[in-house]
Amino acid sequence: MLGLHPQRAAAVLQHPAFRALAAIVVLVVHVALIAKVGRERFDYEFNAKPDLAPRFDDAKEQHYPWDWDRLVVSRWDAQHYQALGLRGYKYCQRKGALRPGENYDDGKNCELDFFPAYGWIGGAVHRTLKIPIDYAMFGVSLVASFAFLVMWTSRTMVRQLGLGRVWLSLLLFNAFSTGFTLVTVQTEPLVLALTMGAVLSIQRRWLFLGAVLAGACSAIRISGVTVGFAYCGALLVLTWKERPAPLEIARRVLLCAVSGGGVMGMMAYWKWRFDDPYIYQHAHERAFHHTASFYYLFFPDGRLLMQSIWAEPNEGILLGIGVLFLALGWKGAMRRFDDDARGFFGFLVFTVFAITLYGNSSLAFGGMSRYLITILPVFFCAAEVFRKHRVALLLWLFMSGAHYYNGSACFYVGQRHPQRIEKCGFARHFRHYELPKPPF
Repeated sequence: MLGLHPQRAAAVLQHPAFRALAAIVVLVVHVALIAKVGRERFDYEFNAKPDLAPRFDDAKEQHYPWDWDRLVVSRWDAQHYQALGLRGYKYCQRKGALRPGENYDDGKNCELDFFPAYGWIGGAVHRTLKIPIDYAMFGVSLVASFAFLVMWTSRTMVRQLGLGRVWLSLLLFNAFSTGFTLVTVQTEPLVLALTMGAVLSIQRRWLFLGAVLAGACSAIRISGVTVGFAYCGALLVLTWKERPAPLEIARRVLLCAVSGGGVMGMMAYWKWRFDDPYIYQHAHERAFHHTASFYYLFFPDGRLLMQSIWAEPNEGILLGIGVLFLALGWKGAMRRFDDDARGFFGFLVFTVFAITLYGNSSLAFGGMSRYLITILPVFFCAAEVFRKHRVALLLWLFMSGAHYYNGSACFYVGQRHPQRIEKCGFARHFRHYELPKPPF
């Protein structure tokens, strides 16, 4: 820090109060930028309808709550999570009542194509605190993101990664194209907080806590299942290194089961309620008209491949950049981590890519920019790549920040706006945009 002796600056950067303040500032900046995009591009207020909370007039017949998107931070999948928070699975068809060719979610009042845990948590906060469902879920996201950011700068992370790399990687994370999702009504904040909590618990040898956090993460969304695999990978490395007694090995096997407890509990519930433990996958394929397969990854449709490169929000380009960071910076970034942490991150990278590419390679890699920010090593590796190349770092921060504000955030906020493409300036629409006259 400017004007301070290096040791004093290091002490300030590691002080809990400074770390908490930094986390708050980061979240305030993200909210301010999202609000600014809304005002500047679409004339949206932060809350377009302060007196009209999201609601159902007829939860049995309505698809989504009225005014679910009144907040600029409530877009994309928020409609599904708010619906789950307000009505759950109450109006899904009952087991045994289906006729041939029917599905449980045919009536559009049953959100089986999304994991329900985040919606249920938001619904519990909504009912407990008597606040609107969108604010309840926004609050859950903010609390989770605050915990995540504070954990990122913890002494454990500093010991493993180094003080400079910790703060540089945090900067790169927040400047990434989808860093704004920390303050949105989405599942990313919970997934990130639980992921970081699990890996820190392993490094501190709080193995049961780590298993519980990983298990909780596996219930939040499908890619959250990867944290359970990563936890088991870390335990495998740790067990191989320590060669404990058979009783301890048995305990760790049970902890691996706990680390997948969330998704296994969901699947058991789906089996009991709908007689199909894989109903999420089947409902998701029906809703988004795709088939999950690795075939399209190795034999891609050229049109989808080009769409992922030039069409908003440029998921194919961001995927390539993430892979490039991992390839160039992995060895240096992982060098100072303990073996168990390296095992965790290695399994995390492999399983996130495996699950997400299996599911979205037939969708032009849709959602990859959001999945990438849950792969924490991407940003540790990026910090390793840029730490000695300041000009390259500044160039990347400019480019990534520009895509954050003018690309992904604009695309997010303007989701339902009829002129979103023109107002966000995406490909082949510049001819419709009249530039203002230069000030000089």
